[in-house]
Order: sequence, then C-alpha cells, then structure tokens
Amino acid sequence: MTVSWIAALLTGLVGVFGVLGGSLLTGTLNSRIEKHKRADEDERRWIADRRRLYSRYTMMCESMLRDIDHIGVFLGYDEQHNLSEEDDALIREDLPEYFAKWDDELQPLLEELQLISSTEVADLSDRISGALMEVTAPIEKREAFVEYYPVWFQAKDLLTVLRNAMRAELGVGALPDGSLVRREEDWPWLPARPSAEHYRQRHRAMDTAPGASPSVSPGARPAEDAEIPNGNEE
Repeated sequence: MTVSWIAALLTGLVGVFGVLGGSLLTGTLNSRIEKHKRADEDERRWIADRRRLYSRYTMMCESMLRDIDHIGVFLGYDEQHNLSEEDDALIREDLPEYFAKWDDELQPLLEELQLISSTEVADLSDRISGALMEVTAPIEKREAFVEYYPVWFQAKDLLTVLRNAMRAELGVGALPDGSLVRREEDWPWLPARPSAEHYRQRHRAMDTAPGASPSVSPGARPAEDAEIPNGNEE
C-alpha cells in the first residue's frame, strides 16, 4: 500500500511539474517570439524612416544642384567673355535665395538625418552639404563658367557616392554611375528592342519620285469613292 501511495504521489508530482514546465516553456517561447516580432517591426519602421529621410535629402540636394546651375549659366563662358550687367543683376537676385534654401531647408534636414544614419552616411551627407556651398564660390567671385562647372560636376559625383552609401545601408545594391560617364550612342533605348525605324509606316511618298502623291496613312480617313465593307452584309 505504501509503495503504491508513493508511486501515485510521484506520478502526480511528475504530472504537475510537467504541466508547470510546459507552461513555463510555452510562456518563454511565446515571449521570445513576441520579442523578435517587436524587434522586426521596429527594424522595418526604422528602415522605412531612413528611406523616407534619405530620399528627401538626396532630392533636396539634386534640387539645389539644379538651382545653382540655373544661376551659374549667367557667368561669362571664359576670360574672353565678360559678364553683362543684366546677368550680374540676375545672379545678385537669385543667389541669396539659394543661400536661404541651404540654411533654412537643407541644414535642418541634415541634422535630422545625422540622428539616424550610419557614420559613413552622416559624413557623406555633411560633405555634400559643404559641396553645395563650395560650388557657389566661382559664382560669388564672378569667375568664368569654365571655372564653375568642374566644381559642379564634382559635387554631382559626391552626391552619387552618398546615394550609393545610403542604398548599401538600406540593403540594396549600388546604382551604376550613369550620370557622369559617357552613355551609349543609342541611350536611352534598349539595343535588343525594336528601333524607331521598325515602327515607321511605309508611305508612298517615301518610295516614289518627287511630285508623286502620297498614299493615305493607315489611320487616315478613306477616300469618298473607296468601298467601305459593311460588317452586317451577308
């Protein structure tokens, strides 16, 4: 009897501890799963926030490069071409707006970006901000256009480096540097796709001697004496 009682007690204890152990194990696993789930959601939100901010910053930099180029074109081309008074007035009118945009819009965006970006992206973002100010120096000094445009392309190249660093941080591959290298002669068309000539309609005027009347194009209205088929005819 005693042995049976002890066996029953042990069996009961094993069952109780088994249930408790299973509950603890299940709770621990569920806690870990929930923790990983929250971490994954936080990471996705973090990446989404970075992507939006990086996009805003690069778009702002591209916009400022266009803005300053619209001002730089008023410079005299070289030392033999003097800056006219009208062009100088336009530069004096537009350049302060560029500086205001750099100070009031780009710098706050840079501060926000540097709070969440990697060290490399933060450094490159600061560099392109400085480059957008450096490119104004030839314009402020009223130097020739040939002195201005190399600095502009240097800033454009730096923006390409920044964009690829951002893409690497977001887990996507680098873009080919198509903005600064010489493109193929038939760019932007794909060489494996039909050319414009493939879609050209063969007009009679192109195949006959000068003075011959051209044929009607496929989309033109047919002549009045032409027979128009009736789809309801038997």
